[in-house]
Amino acid sequence: MTINNYSQNIVNIHNEKKDTIEVDIKKTVLGFILFFIIFVILIPVILFKSQMYGILEAYMPNLDLIATVISWHGGPLKIWDHLYPPTPLTIYGFYSQTIINYMALLGLTYIITRETQRTGSMARGWSMAFIMLLMTYLLPGQFVSWIMDKTKDLLSEFKLNFIDTESIVVIMGFSIVSIIIASEALVLHNFKKNLEHMAKKIINIPKWLKKII
Repeated sequence: MTINNYSQNIVNIHNEKKDTIEVDIKKTVLGFILFFIIFVILIPVILFKSQMYGILEAYMPNLDLIATVISWHGGPLKIWDHLYPPTPLTIYGFYSQTIINYMALLGLTYIITRETQRTGSMARGWSMAFIMLLMTYLLPGQFVSWIMDKTKDLLSEFKLNFIDTESIVVIMGFSIVSIIIASEALVLHNFKKNLEHMAKKIINIPKWLKKII
């Protein structure tokens, strides 16, 4: 009897798919470097110098959503084909996706730590994670990809050859990401006290349990 261990065996994925998936390593590396320069350095610097701190707070943890949109299109010369795949089928896509997720989580944890230090309240800092983890990291990624796929299918049905379908879909994707970032910034700005109150209640649960026990 053969026992199959449950394992995605990500290290061997590229070897298994190497005959069906072509990876241009130079393009892949160039694509990641350009993504880093434009979206991780340049845009945050512009937001910071423009004193758009609320947007910057919501932007940094959403790098994965931006990567989702441009990976869907592939970018010029398809340099972003393997930047942030929904399901990594190559080791290059896996590494790239992991690094981008790591940067997004670093941005999120920095904001939470800074807010905790600034206010002296652990509940205040932690409460921001209630919204940011959901709106930034857990929910939107697949939703954005699904909307983009459906938009492309819908446009294809009309067979409008004079329209650049992919460009419209990418604009749609960036619009959704912009709405998510703006909504997150708005929620964090207007509901900080409510979120902090909720966090304090959760933090106090062990004390209540001790009293009951």
